[in-house]
Amino acid sequence: MDWISVVVYIGALVVMGYYFSRREKSADEYFVARRSIPGWAVGISIFATLLSSFTFIAFPGWAYDRSWEILMREFMAPFCIFIAAILIIPIYRHAIKMSAYEYLERRFGYAARLYGNLGFMFGHFFKISVVMFTMSVALNSITGWDVTLIMIILGVITVAYTSVGGIRGVIWTDVIQGVLMLGTGIMTVAYLIFIASPTPGAAFTEAAAQGKFRLINPEFSMTKETVWVFMFFGIFQFMTKYGTDQTVVQRYLLSPSRRDTVRGMVVSIVCCMIAWITFSLIGSLLYGFYEIYPDRLAEGISGDKVFPYFIARELPVGLTGLVLAGLFAATMSTLSSDLNSVGACVISDYYERFAKNPSDRHRYYLSLGTVLFAGVLSVIVAVLLANFKGNIMELSMAGAAILGTLLAGGTFAAFGLGFFCPRANKRGLYTAIIASIILGSWCLWTGSEGDQLPESISFLEYRWHKWWLFGFSNIFVFIVGYFVSIATSKGEKADEMLTVYAYWNLAEDDGQELARGSSESHGAGPDGEKA
Repeated sequence: MDWISVVVYIGALVVMGYYFSRREKSADEYFVARRSIPGWAVGISIFATLLSSFTFIAFPGWAYDRSWEILMREFMAPFCIFIAAILIIPIYRHAIKMSAYEYLERRFGYAARLYGNLGFMFGHFFKISVVMFTMSVALNSITGWDVTLIMIILGVITVAYTSVGGIRGVIWTDVIQGVLMLGTGIMTVAYLIFIASPTPGAAFTEAAAQGKFRLINPEFSMTKETVWVFMFFGIFQFMTKYGTDQTVVQRYLLSPSRRDTVRGMVVSIVCCMIAWITFSLIGSLLYGFYEIYPDRLAEGISGDKVFPYFIARELPVGLTGLVLAGLFAATMSTLSSDLNSVGACVISDYYERFAKNPSDRHRYYLSLGTVLFAGVLSVIVAVLLANFKGNIMELSMAGAAILGTLLAGGTFAAFGLGFFCPRANKRGLYTAIIASIILGSWCLWTGSEGDQLPESISFLEYRWHKWWLFGFSNIFVFIVGYFVSIATSKGEKADEMLTVYAYWNLAEDDGQELARGSSESHGAGPDGEKA
């Protein structure tokens, strides 16, 4: 019964991919669905994209080992969504055609577009690989299957329905996957509270007594993993996600109107908050459950291993299959969205930018090939991660901090300068990004374990926790970029339509405005001038 549930779920995805493939005859249809997707579906898709097997496994593992403090990072998301909905979405819906990084070229030149694109590419290849790795480790502990084999099978299935179905197929499969993932999480919570416990709520009471629901520890430290570093990291992580990330920005373009898009954002954050709390609750309840029944927990099982262990040994037949399907859904929704967005960036930022005679037919087939290649490359990187033995949450945040500092530490700042500072120019931005990369590299090198510098100059070492670096890099780029721009400018200002100030009183957009913004963005140069 369990495996029938999984097979039926996977079969449904393949059928949906084939169904939508019959409608994908152009690159515009393939990547933005001609802006015809309902806002609520876009919202669920954003939710399903942001949450993955990482949420399914790492959040319960973190809550089991520690507490709920990591949720303070996620609780920064509503604030960031509010800013994006009010200030950022109108610009994108009028200023770009497909890729978020088109905007950077219009404001600061092609080098800025390339910087944003490469930061996105490297970051998402790492993210896709971590998601595959997490899923494979979990499924290995449940079934005993080989980790590498699981990655290959998962990659083949996801790439198959993603490559043929396009963004329309991704969105509607995301809807199914998001509902399934959230539903199985809620069912697991109900099972732990009302059925698995000797009396209703016993596991909850035991976990609460051990402080497993602690959300805030007032201790402040720049060197430890405190709630303050989580909040600081969360603000910049989610502002980068909702303000600059192609997987989210691409969804801003899918609905018929800005109002539909904002409604979708509200749907997404409500679902995300429920899911983050639900999977953290699972981790705390698992701690309470195994405190009550310590003989049921094998030696050495904790953290990321505890939820898969519980799925395999404690859930009843039927519910196990649904939870497994939910785990597949959590993984595949993220993979499909990221692969499609990577393809959109390749087509928009490279092919359409440099091809002498771009044709819609070539764009479409190159789109298919790009998604296939990206899927294969992601599986290879995931296999390389298979030797990692530590905590998946720490792996994810450490990777985000390092890649963010070196490759994307100025991405959000670059967009921020473009949105809010009409006098910001490419001279200021490029100077700030180069300085940030040099300074960030120094901090990562000297802040690693072991003394990197002689004692006489050891005061130059970076001694704070590396999770602060992502935010510091963006602050540094914004400040330096602004003041260098002011110092080197000759009074010129950017096209107002590329800043937030043109959209304060903007009426609801329609198809004609969208079409105009799309056509104007293609081939545009810095500061809105035609290339």
